[in-house]
Amino acid sequence: MKFITLVLLLLWGQNSMAAKLIYGKKSANPGELSEKELSPVMTKALVPEESDFEGGFNMWVPYVMPTPYQENAGSCLFMSHTAVAETLVNERRNRLGYPNIDLSERYFMNLSKADIGDNLIDNWITDTIYRLNATKKMYLNRDFPYMKGWYRPIGNGQRVFAQPNEQGAYYGVRANWVVDLDSLAKKPSYDLPTFKRDILFEDPKGNRWNVGTAPKDIVQRVKNALNTKKGPVTVIYNHTGFWHAVMIAGYNDNITNHGCPFVSDYPLQMRERADQIREEANNQSDQDERDRLERKARLFERRAQMVETGFQQNGGCSNKGAFYVRDSINPDPSMPLYDYDPNQTGEEQHLNPSIILREYEWLEQLANHVMHIYVD
Repeated sequence: MKFITLVLLLLWGQNSMAAKLIYGKKSANPGELSEKELSPVMTKALVPEESDFEGGFNMWVPYVMPTPYQENAGSCLFMSHTAVAETLVNERRNRLGYPNIDLSERYFMNLSKADIGDNLIDNWITDTIYRLNATKKMYLNRDFPYMKGWYRPIGNGQRVFAQPNEQGAYYGVRANWVVDLDSLAKKPSYDLPTFKRDILFEDPKGNRWNVGTAPKDIVQRVKNALNTKKGPVTVIYNHTGFWHAVMIAGYNDNITNHGCPFVSDYPLQMRERADQIREEANNQSDQDERDRLERKARLFERRAQMVETGFQQNGGCSNKGAFYVRDSINPDPSMPLYDYDPNQTGEEQHLNPSIILREYEWLEQLANHVMHIYVD
């Protein structure tokens, strides 16, 4: 069996670290009708260099663990919230002299699919962290790993494990959604504290694809929350047409943000995607489907214009200041390989970096839900 050791990279202690762009793909979230038939979009992120941590608020950074590349599982909400749990638990463990632990994103995904903790959640967009309060425990990724396997959809968003090449079966990371909690009966668990969240901003329409609705002081709201030293912040935002979730672990007002690479490219990418959708519409024989795709293309163009206008009205790229973000869609070639399936070879992928940089303008223009999560 192949063995992969997940090592926390204390970024300021890695002399080989250099600012660089890395690339990945953001896929559609399974079951989202509004994202139906959208192809994955290329995404890029900036890995910070050593000096990018000097003078910043980086209290939580040492406790952030790198995550496996989520691929097309649509698991970003649980990746980001597992990151919060890890960060808060690891900070406490370090104070007691214990090392960081790497918690299981798959366990969190299984809780959701098994409806455990539903009674604690009024709005899954903002309240996901409360699901962990239902069990008050979590397992290591080592014991319940984020993996690839054979699975078969059985309807209503449910999946079961399948045999290799079984009729109607698929192989991949969506096997993590198969509820397999009984297999943890003899595995050690780790006690969790009770989590609480404060909503720093919620889109007025609850629209997790919306852009341009965040308050003008959203960056300061996030900084203020982090400065309480109670916990990290999670963000849901429009990632070039898909909704996506990440964790903010800190910020630095003094560093360059390298020309706001995410927001600067956003309008162009959205218009290119609108052209692709319109081309697909032209190839449809069904008029209703053509109309649906045309509406989607116009929506992409409208959001591109909203971000472009808002960005310009705010003075464009300040070129100063960035958040320290933990993401799950940008595998880094300099990180260790993660083994999704010990029974196969060739399916491995590099881990994501522990931290990437996102310009403040990213939050101002694209965020639609922002939550501060901490221990009650």
